Amino acid sequence: MAKTFHKDGKWIDNPNEPAVVVCACGNKYIKTREEQNGCLRCFVKRKHE
Repeated sequence: MAKTFHKDGKWIDNPNEPAVVVCACGNKYIKTREEQNGCLRCFVKRKHE
């Protein structure tokens, strides 16, 4: 569902709605980086291994 916001006295749909992705561990996350392929918890865990 697109978020709407008020601009110049009219309600408009936000064209930049982020995609919510499900990680392999089952957590949902918003993909913010191109190289990101998991939730933040898994991303950090892999980096420290």
